[in-house]
Amino acid sequence: MKKVAGILLILALLTGSAGWAQSIASQPKTYKPKFRTSKEADRRFKAILGDDYNERRRNDDDDNSRAYNDEIKRRKRRRTTEQSNDETYPDYERPSHLIEMGIRFAPSLNINTAQGTGTYAGFKDNGMGVRLSVGPTLDYFFFKDRYAFSSGLWYTIKRSGFQMPGSYGLPRWTPGAPGKQSIYNLQYVQVPATVKMFANNIAPNVRLYVQTGGLLSFKLAEKALDQERNGLYQAESGGDRRQYSYGDVELLLGTGVQYKINTVNAFNFGVSYQRGLLDVARGSQLTSKSRVVSVDLGFKF
Repeated sequence: MKKVAGILLILALLTGSAGWAQSIASQPKTYKPKFRTSKEADRRFKAILGDDYNERRRNDDDDNSRAYNDEIKRRKRRRTTEQSNDETYPDYERPSHLIEMGIRFAPSLNINTAQGTGTYAGFKDNGMGVRLSVGPTLDYFFFKDRYAFSSGLWYTIKRSGFQMPGSYGLPRWTPGAPGKQSIYNLQYVQVPATVKMFANNIAPNVRLYVQTGGLLSFKLAEKALDQERNGLYQAESGGDRRQYSYGDVELLLGTGVQYKINTVNAFNFGVSYQRGLLDVARGSQLTSKSRVVSVDLGFKF
Protein backbone atom coordinates (compact mmCIF):
# COMPACT_ATOMS: atom_id res chain seq x y z
CA MET A 1 0.00 0.00 0.00
CA LYS A 2 2.83 2.37 0.88
CA LYS A 3 4.58 1.51 -2.38
CA VAL A 4 1.45 2.37 -4.36
CA ALA A 5 1.09 5.69 -2.55
CA GLY A 6 4.74 6.52 -3.23
CA ILE A 7 4.39 5.70 -6.91
CA LEU A 8 1.26 7.89 -7.16
CA LEU A 9 3.09 10.80 -5.44
CA ILE A 10 6.06 10.52 -7.83
CA LEU A 11 3.72 10.44 -10.83
CA ALA A 12 1.91 13.53 -9.56
CA LEU A 13 5.19 15.41 -9.10
CA LEU A 14 6.46 14.41 -12.52
CA THR A 15 3.16 15.36 -14.17
CA GLY A 16 3.13 18.76 -12.47
CA SER A 17 6.76 19.40 -13.30
CA ALA A 18 6.23 18.44 -16.92
CA GLY A 19 3.22 20.73 -17.24
CA TRP A 20 5.10 23.62 -15.62
CA ALA A 21 8.09 23.05 -17.90
CA GLN A 22 5.86 22.90 -20.98
CA SER A 23 4.09 26.15 -19.95
CA ILE A 24 7.48 27.83 -19.60
CA ALA A 25 8.61 26.48 -22.95
CA SER A 26 5.46 27.84 -24.64
CA GLN A 27 6.05 31.40 -23.34
CA PRO A 28 7.91 33.88 -25.64
CA LYS A 29 11.54 34.55 -24.86
CA THR A 30 12.28 37.79 -22.98
CA TYR A 31 15.39 39.27 -21.50
CA LYS A 32 16.00 37.78 -18.04
CA PRO A 33 18.96 38.06 -15.77
CA LYS A 34 21.12 34.98 -15.76
CA PHE A 35 20.47 32.58 -12.89
CA ARG A 36 21.60 29.11 -11.85
CA THR A 37 19.27 26.22 -11.04
CA SER A 38 20.01 23.38 -8.66
CA LYS A 39 21.46 20.09 -9.90
CA GLU A 40 18.28 18.23 -8.96
CA ALA A 41 16.13 20.65 -11.00
CA ASP A 42 18.51 20.34 -13.95
CA ARG A 43 18.28 16.55 -13.75
CA ARG A 44 14.47 16.56 -13.69
CA PHE A 45 14.13 19.12 -16.52
CA LYS A 46 16.59 17.15 -18.61
CA ALA A 47 14.69 13.88 -17.95
CA ILE A 48 11.44 15.57 -19.08
CA LEU A 49 12.65 17.70 -22.03
CA GLY A 50 15.62 15.63 -23.16
CA ASP A 51 18.20 17.27 -25.44
CA ASP A 52 15.88 20.22 -26.06
CA TYR A 53 16.51 21.37 -22.49
CA ASN A 54 20.26 21.76 -23.08
CA GLU A 55 19.60 23.67 -26.29
CA ARG A 56 17.25 26.07 -24.47
CA ARG A 57 19.79 26.69 -21.75
CA ARG A 58 22.47 27.51 -24.27
CA ASN A 59 20.16 29.87 -26.16
CA ASP A 60 19.12 31.61 -22.95
CA ASP A 61 22.74 32.00 -21.90
CA ASP A 62 23.65 33.37 -25.33
CA ASP A 63 20.74 35.84 -25.26
CA ASN A 64 21.65 37.03 -21.78
CA SER A 65 25.31 37.44 -22.71
CA ARG A 66 24.42 39.26 -25.92
CA ALA A 67 22.01 41.62 -24.13
CA TYR A 68 24.59 42.30 -21.42
CA ASN A 69 27.31 43.05 -23.98
CA ASP A 70 24.96 45.31 -25.96
CA GLU A 71 24.11 47.26 -22.81
CA ILE A 72 27.82 47.72 -22.00
CA LYS A 73 28.47 48.97 -25.55
CA ARG A 74 25.55 51.41 -25.36
CA ARG A 75 26.84 52.82 -22.09
CA LYS A 76 30.34 53.24 -23.53
CA ARG A 77 28.99 55.00 -26.61
CA ARG A 78 26.86 57.33 -24.49
CA ARG A 79 29.82 58.12 -22.22
CA THR A 80 32.06 58.78 -25.22
CA THR A 81 29.45 61.05 -26.80
CA GLU A 82 28.99 63.03 -23.60
CA GLN A 83 32.75 63.47 -23.22
CA SER A 84 33.03 64.55 -26.87
CA ASN A 85 30.26 67.10 -26.40
CA ASP A 86 31.91 68.41 -23.26
CA GLU A 87 35.19 68.88 -25.11
CA THR A 88 33.49 70.63 -28.06
CA TYR A 89 31.12 72.87 -26.12
CA PRO A 90 32.64 73.43 -22.67
CA ASP A 91 30.94 75.68 -20.17
CA TYR A 92 33.78 78.16 -20.74
CA GLU A 93 37.37 78.03 -21.84
CA ARG A 94 39.89 78.41 -19.05
CA PRO A 95 42.59 80.98 -19.91
CA SER A 96 46.03 79.58 -20.59
CA HIS A 97 47.63 82.21 -18.30
CA LEU A 98 46.48 84.48 -15.51
CA ILE A 99 47.69 87.45 -17.58
CA GLU A 100 47.07 87.49 -21.34
CA MET A 101 48.46 90.11 -23.71
CA GLY A 102 47.45 91.07 -27.22
CA ILE A 103 47.45 93.73 -29.90
CA ARG A 104 44.44 95.86 -30.88
CA PHE A 105 43.78 97.43 -34.29
CA ALA A 106 40.65 99.60 -34.38
CA PRO A 107 39.40 101.68 -37.34
CA SER A 108 36.98 104.20 -35.85
CA LEU A 109 34.25 106.61 -36.89
CA ASN A 110 34.71 110.00 -35.17
CA ILE A 111 32.24 112.79 -34.52
CA ASN A 112 32.24 115.71 -32.10
CA THR A 113 29.59 117.98 -30.65
CA ALA A 114 29.78 121.77 -30.93
CA GLN A 115 27.96 124.47 -29.03
CA GLY A 116 29.20 128.06 -28.90
CA THR A 117 28.20 131.43 -27.45
CA GLY A 118 29.65 134.94 -27.68
CA THR A 119 32.63 134.91 -30.02
CA TYR A 120 31.85 131.33 -30.97
CA ALA A 121 28.15 131.84 -31.62
CA GLY A 122 26.95 129.88 -34.64
CA PHE A 123 29.55 127.10 -34.34
CA LYS A 124 28.29 123.65 -35.42
CA ASP A 125 29.84 120.22 -35.79
CA ASN A 126 31.43 119.42 -39.13
CA GLY A 127 30.38 115.89 -40.00
CA MET A 128 32.39 112.76 -39.24
CA GLY A 129 35.55 111.00 -40.34
CA VAL A 130 37.43 107.71 -40.10
CA ARG A 131 40.56 107.55 -37.95
CA LEU A 132 42.67 104.80 -36.34
CA SER A 133 43.63 103.44 -32.93
CA VAL A 134 46.31 100.79 -32.31
CA GLY A 135 48.21 99.44 -29.33
CA PRO A 136 48.85 96.57 -26.89
CA THR A 137 46.18 95.19 -24.55
CA LEU A 138 46.41 93.30 -21.25
CA ASP A 139 43.78 91.10 -19.56
CA TYR A 140 44.27 90.07 -15.93
CA PHE A 141 41.84 87.31 -14.88
CA PHE A 142 40.83 87.81 -11.26
CA PHE A 143 37.57 85.83 -10.71
CA LYS A 144 36.42 82.38 -11.91
CA ASP A 145 38.55 82.52 -15.06
CA ARG A 146 35.94 84.60 -16.87
CA TYR A 147 36.21 88.08 -15.31
CA ALA A 148 39.26 90.12 -16.27
CA PHE A 149 40.62 93.57 -15.60
CA SER A 150 41.44 94.88 -19.08
CA SER A 151 43.90 97.68 -19.80
CA GLY A 152 46.52 98.65 -22.36
CA LEU A 153 48.25 101.55 -24.05
CA TRP A 154 46.65 102.80 -27.27
CA TYR A 155 47.86 105.38 -29.77
CA THR A 156 44.67 107.00 -31.05
CA ILE A 157 44.00 109.66 -33.67
CA LYS A 158 40.71 111.54 -33.36
CA ARG A 159 39.01 113.97 -35.70
CA SER A 160 37.42 117.19 -34.49
CA GLY A 161 35.71 119.65 -36.82
CA PHE A 162 33.57 122.79 -36.77
CA GLN A 163 31.44 124.80 -39.14
CA MET A 164 31.52 128.52 -38.33
CA PRO A 165 30.06 131.81 -39.56
CA GLY A 166 31.95 133.63 -42.33
CA SER A 167 32.58 136.67 -40.13
CA TYR A 168 34.45 134.63 -37.50
CA GLY A 169 38.05 135.86 -37.16
CA LEU A 170 37.49 139.05 -39.15
CA PRO A 171 38.22 142.42 -37.49
CA ARG A 172 34.62 143.46 -37.97
CA TRP A 173 31.37 141.67 -38.52
CA THR A 174 30.67 141.18 -42.24
CA PRO A 175 27.15 140.02 -43.05
CA GLY A 176 26.83 137.59 -45.94
CA ALA A 177 30.44 136.38 -45.70
CA PRO A 178 30.77 132.75 -46.88
CA GLY A 179 30.88 130.15 -44.11
CA LYS A 180 34.11 128.60 -42.93
CA GLN A 181 35.09 125.24 -41.60
CA SER A 182 37.81 123.67 -39.49
CA ILE A 183 39.16 120.12 -39.14
CA TYR A 184 41.87 119.02 -36.70
CA ASN A 185 43.59 115.70 -36.06
CA LEU A 186 44.12 115.14 -32.34
CA GLN A 187 46.70 112.56 -31.29
CA TYR A 188 46.20 110.81 -27.93
CA VAL A 189 47.69 108.12 -25.74
CA GLN A 190 44.79 106.25 -24.15
CA VAL A 191 44.92 104.09 -21.02
CA PRO A 192 41.77 101.96 -20.57
CA ALA A 193 40.61 100.88 -17.12
CA THR A 194 37.83 98.40 -17.81
CA VAL A 195 36.34 95.06 -16.80
CA LYS A 196 35.86 92.37 -19.43
CA MET A 197 33.30 89.61 -18.78
CA PHE A 198 33.34 86.38 -20.79
CA ALA A 199 30.19 84.30 -21.31
CA ASN A 200 29.78 80.59 -22.14
CA ASN A 201 30.78 79.29 -25.53
CA ILE A 202 28.25 80.08 -28.26
CA ALA A 203 30.00 77.88 -30.86
CA PRO A 204 33.08 75.63 -30.96
CA ASN A 205 36.01 77.71 -29.60
CA VAL A 206 33.91 80.90 -29.74
CA ARG A 207 32.63 82.81 -26.74
CA LEU A 208 31.03 86.20 -26.18
CA TYR A 209 32.50 89.01 -24.09
CA VAL A 210 31.27 92.36 -22.79
CA GLN A 211 33.60 95.20 -21.80
CA THR A 212 32.80 98.29 -19.76
CA GLY A 213 34.77 100.96 -17.92
CA GLY A 214 36.65 104.17 -18.62
CA LEU A 215 39.49 105.68 -20.63
CA LEU A 216 42.11 108.26 -19.70
CA SER A 217 43.21 110.14 -22.83
CA PHE A 218 46.35 112.32 -22.87
CA LYS A 219 46.84 114.57 -25.87
CA LEU A 220 50.20 114.35 -27.62
CA ALA A 221 49.60 116.81 -30.46
CA GLU A 222 47.00 118.62 -32.52
CA LYS A 223 47.31 119.30 -36.24
CA ALA A 224 45.14 121.55 -38.39
CA LEU A 225 44.19 120.07 -41.78
CA ASP A 226 43.91 122.20 -44.93
CA GLN A 227 45.52 125.12 -43.11
CA GLU A 228 44.96 127.68 -45.88
CA ARG A 229 41.18 127.28 -45.65
CA ASN A 230 40.98 126.24 -41.98
CA GLY A 231 38.97 129.07 -40.40
CA LEU A 232 39.89 128.27 -36.80
CA TYR A 233 43.59 127.95 -37.64
CA GLN A 234 43.72 131.22 -39.63
CA ALA A 235 41.73 133.16 -37.04
CA GLU A 236 44.26 132.47 -34.31
CA SER A 237 47.34 134.19 -35.82
CA GLY A 238 48.30 131.34 -38.09
CA GLY A 239 47.63 128.62 -35.53
CA ASP A 240 50.15 129.68 -32.91
CA ARG A 241 47.49 129.23 -30.24
CA ARG A 242 46.34 125.73 -29.38
CA GLN A 243 42.63 125.07 -29.75
CA TYR A 244 42.14 121.92 -27.63
CA SER A 245 42.71 120.86 -24.01
CA TYR A 246 45.40 118.45 -22.87
CA GLY A 247 43.21 115.45 -22.29
CA ASP A 248 39.84 113.78 -21.83
CA VAL A 249 38.04 111.21 -19.69
CA GLU A 250 35.78 108.83 -21.60
CA LEU A 251 33.24 106.12 -20.99
CA LEU A 252 33.92 102.86 -22.86
CA LEU A 253 31.30 100.23 -23.73
CA GLY A 254 32.08 97.26 -25.97
CA THR A 255 31.10 93.75 -26.94
CA GLY A 256 32.44 91.06 -29.25
CA VAL A 257 33.53 87.46 -29.61
CA GLN A 258 36.81 85.67 -29.02
CA TYR A 259 37.81 82.81 -31.32
CA LYS A 260 40.50 80.52 -29.94
CA ILE A 261 42.79 79.00 -32.56
CA ASN A 262 44.82 76.99 -30.01
CA THR A 263 45.46 76.86 -26.25
CA VAL A 264 47.36 80.18 -26.31
CA ASN A 265 46.33 82.33 -29.28
CA ALA A 266 42.95 83.85 -30.13
CA PHE A 267 41.33 86.42 -32.40
CA ASN A 268 39.01 89.13 -31.07
CA PHE A 269 36.24 90.71 -33.15
CA GLY A 270 34.07 93.40 -31.59
CA VAL A 271 32.64 96.90 -31.58
CA SER A 272 33.05 99.61 -28.95
CA TYR A 273 31.69 103.06 -28.16
CA GLN A 274 33.67 105.87 -26.52
CA ARG A 275 31.82 108.85 -25.11
CA GLY A 276 33.88 111.84 -24.02
CA LEU A 277 32.84 113.35 -20.70
CA LEU A 278 34.96 116.53 -20.72
CA ASP A 279 34.93 119.60 -22.91
CA VAL A 280 38.02 119.34 -25.14
CA ALA A 281 37.72 122.78 -26.79
CA ARG A 282 40.03 125.35 -25.23
CA GLY A 283 37.82 128.36 -25.89
CA SER A 284 35.81 129.23 -22.79
CA GLN A 285 32.69 130.01 -24.85
CA LEU A 286 32.89 126.85 -26.99
CA THR A 287 31.91 123.38 -25.81
CA SER A 288 32.90 120.27 -27.76
CA LYS A 289 32.88 116.60 -26.73
CA SER A 290 34.06 113.57 -28.66
CA ARG A 291 32.07 110.50 -29.77
CA VAL A 292 33.83 107.46 -31.26
CA VAL A 293 32.49 104.13 -32.62
CA SER A 294 35.24 101.56 -33.30
CA VAL A 295 35.54 98.16 -34.92
CA ASP A 296 37.92 96.27 -32.62
CA LEU A 297 40.19 93.70 -34.25
CA GLY A 298 42.66 91.96 -31.96
CA PHE A 299 45.10 89.09 -31.67
CA LYS A 300 45.87 87.56 -28.28
CA PHE A 301 49.20 85.87 -27.60
